[in-house]
Amino acid sequence: MNAAAVNKKTFILLWVLCILGGLCVLPYIHHLGILPSAVPMWKVALLGTIQAVVFFGLICWISFKILPKTDLHPFPPLNRAHILKKTAYPALISGVLVGIAIVVSDATIFRGSPLSEVHPPLWASALASVYGAVNEEVLLRLFLFTLIYFLTGKCLPIRKGNRLAILWGVNVFVALLFGVGHLPAALQLASPSALEVFRVLFLNGIAGIVFGWLYWSRGLWTAMVAHFVADSMIHILPC
Repeated sequence: MNAAAVNKKTFILLWVLCILGGLCVLPYIHHLGILPSAVPMWKVALLGTIQAVVFFGLICWISFKILPKTDLHPFPPLNRAHILKKTAYPALISGVLVGIAIVVSDATIFRGSPLSEVHPPLWASALASVYGAVNEEVLLRLFLFTLIYFLTGKCLPIRKGNRLAILWGVNVFVALLFGVGHLPAALQLASPSALEVFRVLFLNGIAGIVFGWLYWSRGLWTAMVAHFVADSMIHILPC
């Protein structure tokens, strides 16, 4: 199978997964009370699906146009003999460590935060983990990381000597944006304060840096699995 056919299949797969992920997060945000109660859920689901079709279709399309112009390889070929070693094990180990780090930090450094007491039903949290693993990784890593790395290369030629420093710089910046993206929802559930803002940026920053590193070093699928494992642990361990 040629590269164009593989890219087309991967594009369609990611697009469909993002549409499903957009639906998966609805029960979670409904429980949090973020959605207007006067709007019927079927309307929210319909609008969310339309938005996901258009937005993530565009995001995936742009990403696949940019990727060949970089030296990133988020979809490395994997055979059955190497998939555990190169994808599954790194994802599981990284996801577990990130999950533990966030849960411990939340229970110690940020103990008493109102956000720590938010516990939607486990089934809703599990579905929301799909959204985090798929939609957030496609948006933050496949699209934003790739785009910023590409634009950086236009301004500062990427060579063997500076590539690692540029990758880490982009990674930290995208991880910060990952945290900022969680602020609007978080500050609807807790009174705005410097501590709550720092909590959101710090905890999400830990995760974002690890997932970004996995993205460029192991591939998008590894980052997705690690994200799902970490999210699942965050929801399960405090219960």
